[in-house]
Amino acid sequence: MYARPSRLPLRLMLLTLMFSIALTGAWTARSAPPVFVTANNIVLQQGNTLPIFPLSAPQVTDDTTRALAQRFSGIYNRQPIASDTYLGAARYTVPFTDTRSLLVRYGATGGYYATNLGELGRESVRGAIDRAQAQRLACLFLRNNGFMDARGRLLLDPQNPQGVLTPNPQGCDFNPDPQNPLYPTSLIRTATVSANTPGAAPTEQDVGVVVRVPMSLPVQFGQRSDLPLGGPGGHLSLLFTTTDLDNGPTLDDAVPGLAGVAMPFFGRQLGQPRNVPIADPNAIRNQVEQQVRASFPGATGVNVPQPELSYYVLDAAVEQRALEPVLEFQGIEVTVGGETVILRDIVAPLARSGAGGFGPAVSITNPANGSPFNPGAEVLLRGEISDGAAPYRVEWLTGDGVTLASATTVTSPGTVELRTRDLPAAGRDGAPTPVTVVLRVTDNEGAVREAQISLRPAVAPTLYLPLIIRERSGAPATAEAILEQVGYGFGVEANWDYPPAGTGGSDLPGVIPDANGFRSGMLGYGYSQRFYWTNSAAWERDWRDCGLGGIDCTLGVDRADFVYYAGHGGPAGLSLASNKDSTWASATNARFNSARWVGFASCQTLRVQGYTTGNEPIRKWFNSFQGAHMLLGFNSNMRDVAFGGRLVENMRMPSFLGIDFPWAQPTIAQAWIKTSFELNAGKIAYIYARSSTVNPVTDRLPKPGQAMPPRPLPVSSYHWVWETF
Repeated sequence: MYARPSRLPLRLMLLTLMFSIALTGAWTARSAPPVFVTANNIVLQQGNTLPIFPLSAPQVTDDTTRALAQRFSGIYNRQPIASDTYLGAARYTVPFTDTRSLLVRYGATGGYYATNLGELGRESVRGAIDRAQAQRLACLFLRNNGFMDARGRLLLDPQNPQGVLTPNPQGCDFNPDPQNPLYPTSLIRTATVSANTPGAAPTEQDVGVVVRVPMSLPVQFGQRSDLPLGGPGGHLSLLFTTTDLDNGPTLDDAVPGLAGVAMPFFGRQLGQPRNVPIADPNAIRNQVEQQVRASFPGATGVNVPQPELSYYVLDAAVEQRALEPVLEFQGIEVTVGGETVILRDIVAPLARSGAGGFGPAVSITNPANGSPFNPGAEVLLRGEISDGAAPYRVEWLTGDGVTLASATTVTSPGTVELRTRDLPAAGRDGAPTPVTVVLRVTDNEGAVREAQISLRPAVAPTLYLPLIIRERSGAPATAEAILEQVGYGFGVEANWDYPPAGTGGSDLPGVIPDANGFRSGMLGYGYSQRFYWTNSAAWERDWRDCGLGGIDCTLGVDRADFVYYAGHGGPAGLSLASNKDSTWASATNARFNSARWVGFASCQTLRVQGYTTGNEPIRKWFNSFQGAHMLLGFNSNMRDVAFGGRLVENMRMPSFLGIDFPWAQPTIAQAWIKTSFELNAGKIAYIYARSSTVNPVTDRLPKPGQAMPPRPLPVSSYHWVWETF
């Protein structure tokens, strides 16, 4: 998805060099703009041009989906294809009961995902796993099933090239170099340690391997002949549970152990490109670093690595009409109070907007950023649109993605206005809460550009005083604490507006659809919302146990069955936008008594790799298992993608033709792996506690009315799973 395109200043850096030449006097020369080398070794300079590609999707029907399924011997069958809608577009599902396999294809793009649920998330060794052999098997699958030709060109069908390149596999007759693999691979590993010896060396084993086939566009740029695809839809990934030649379950008989295939870019066609000038990459990097430093003013260290350049592709479920280049800042590290915060990726458009560029220039001209407003009174919002391709789709939203009015279409550049009384002002503890207002404009070429401001309530909202009642013991309990006894509930804490409020911080536009997608998905499944705390209303004390001075059991997170966090994080902790008490929520202070499952859509919160045995950060969560079943997160950095909505879709009970299919419901652990695999979100990790009779790895998200699985108490062992990087 596109990052919030903050209006980055375009600085033409001119240097005048004075040279004396013998006795003829002096002359002045203008130097070339400074060179900028991306992390993936692409040399840029302001003044370069890059192509923008129109993008179109194929027609997706029952018949075309059936034809696709026929390429998979482990999926194709003559059962009816189920169709429904997802995110407003058609979706087609091919279920195959015999192999517990599914193929899901999205009408918005033609992209698809295939999964063998009998193998996905396997935690026992099925057979040998060899990275080199996994690369060859991935190549053979793509070649034998008509997805790629012998030179590595991806195919729309067995005869027609798609216009996308992969590394030339020489007909799959290659010998992979461990130091420079043709296709990057990562292992999936498991670990087990007894609760009686929590600091001991774990029992470890390899249970899977993921192969990612790089994709690029045939673009001549400088010394390069191709430029990479990226984003949640710009990847081609395959997951194997063994590379042995056996007869076990697989999505395709030609290759063993194939448990997952993600081809979200499948079927899309590139139109005739046009070249547009790029913005100053040095100015973009400087702006990102300034935003990060503004968010963490007390930081003792800020490391903003060089970004990668890619053509950003949206998720297969989301329509996209143009491919544009972006700079993606991965692995930004900030040291605050002795803790290392890892930022979810920040993505900035590289193509210049406005006159002669790609996309409109968008601004909000009234009110000014930081202005006060009276809650309930009418506020006039005014914006300006210039350049880009008319007509324009115009949306006014709050910072959490709530629409302030129905989208409108304007046929020419100029002024757009909205009068509204609906700006929210409710604070959590009586303090006025800033409100972000977003003007989002989509032009006729599919370019999406936004502007935003932050407004503050002129008066404090009504003080929130929860109803206090008494439990049988005589101790006070909040109304929320009583509510949690009724039905199944979820809660969300999300941070996307890192300080300063509004524009200027290390903000995360992907967190808004991430958190809202989880929220709407759980509500749609019949779960009740226990809390939804965001930005300044999301506090460190929410995660700290009541016995340690926190409020997790009264107003915090330990009041819901499933808790979901989205925002910045770090090894064994969460980085919050609010500085109330602390901006860092540490794993060592968590004690989950009521919460059963907790998902962390943040960087490295469940970090395993890179530490000596016994000191892995994931072990700091051991004491949080006071009845909790499983914590889910990432060993690596996480991309800023809309993870939560797809996670719920993957967890819930599937229904085809009005009939529930229990065999097709993934476990919660499988759903987390599947979602990350589909969205290329990062390298997953999860940890769970077992008792002598309960193994949460088999947990599935219950439908309301179904029994909750028993709690793993007393804990006998801890188990964790992670994907290496």
